[in-house]
Amino acid sequence: MTRERRNRRIGRVPAALLLGGSLLACGERADLIGPPTPELPSATATLSGTITQSMELDPALTYYIQGTTVVEDGATLTIPAGTLLLGDVSFTGSALIVRQGGRLVARGTADAPIVFTSSNPEGARRRGDWGGIVLNGRSNCNFPADECVGEGNSGPYGGTVTDDDSGVLSYVRIEYGGREVSFGNELNGLTLNGVGSGTQLDHIQSHFGSDDGIEFFGGTVDLKYAYVTGASDDSFDYSTGWQGRGQFWAAQQDPHDADNGFEVDGNEENFDAEPFTDPTIYNVTLVGKEAGTGSSGESTRGIIFRRGTGGAIHNVVILGFEKGFDVDQQETVGRVQIRNSYVYGQLNGQFEDQARDEEDGIDEEAIWMTDGWGNLTGIDPLLTDPFNLMMPDFRPAAGSPLTAGYAQPDTSDGFFEAVDYIGAFAPGMPQWIEGWTTSDQG
Repeated sequence: MTRERRNRRIGRVPAALLLGGSLLACGERADLIGPPTPELPSATATLSGTITQSMELDPALTYYIQGTTVVEDGATLTIPAGTLLLGDVSFTGSALIVRQGGRLVARGTADAPIVFTSSNPEGARRRGDWGGIVLNGRSNCNFPADECVGEGNSGPYGGTVTDDDSGVLSYVRIEYGGREVSFGNELNGLTLNGVGSGTQLDHIQSHFGSDDGIEFFGGTVDLKYAYVTGASDDSFDYSTGWQGRGQFWAAQQDPHDADNGFEVDGNEENFDAEPFTDPTIYNVTLVGKEAGTGSSGESTRGIIFRRGTGGAIHNVVILGFEKGFDVDQQETVGRVQIRNSYVYGQLNGQFEDQARDEEDGIDEEAIWMTDGWGNLTGIDPLLTDPFNLMMPDFRPAAGSPLTAGYAQPDTSDGFFEAVDYIGAFAPGMPQWIEGWTTSDQG
């Protein structure tokens, strides 16, 4: 979320453009806007228009998402494990949007993930081929209620139902999504607008998306085992009063096209707006680009906190960005914490420039080294092979310092898991990304 005036006063999709007949059987066509779709193979079906009644897809079929496909209030779209869904590039703006009160239940498994990808053939898939997935809930938003409207014409969100339930995404891959609708108005791989804590999100990969990999606008939803690869903007982006929890997040950036590992904001117009952005996150690995590779100006910062955000992040490894750690605006200082973490191997300095510090009065290095926070800099975390784009290994290697100095989360309610290491991956154990994620680039 790097541009100004994001997430504001964006109109809804006109009802006349949302077509009825939410599921079309093989061979049937609807009067959809856009060039004709190539002849579909026999075992396919299409999703389009508005889904007003609950339905369950058939995992034996491949589904083409044609145009803006909307799950309306009161309807649940259930997607079984192993189902393949293709964002149809023949229709501008193909995306799956779940309105407030609608639900998406996509329960994959490690052996049979649910895959959302581009309809282009393998080898010809590109960022922005389709629009990705948007969930709209009734939980937090720190703009006025009439201004909590999602980007990409995805509809209103927000409210006071902190345990709102928008469904389940588990073992799900979202590939080649995201789309710029207009300047500063984009869809991401996965967009979470005011999503409540009754929603289950785990084992999600957002892969080679245009704009951000996973973005939260407010809400109270939790996210566990999240992997962002090749996002062209920020890997993880959260703002607008998000107050959920996270554990085991990892990002590997495209060395030629990427922005921040974390971009974290409060409210862009009122840095004291409540509810504050205030999540609790443990065990994160952020990998930018290896020295001597990639393009200048890409993988800008490992983490940037700004605009009055709060929250606490623990057990983070930041490796290979142009700058490691940045804090903007005095309202942010004192609200946000980062603890038991490593910053190492940044290409133009671990922290923001001293000249910038003198201008805004914020000394990032002093914040990082706050007494009692347990952070370190200048020590190689010794990850095994983190910059390998095809077969990455983010685990601590033998002799890694990441097995000491970690923070232990509160495991009493069952969400957080006990750890004895820093970063998103345990040493000597299989990586949780194995088997269900992809490293293909096109």
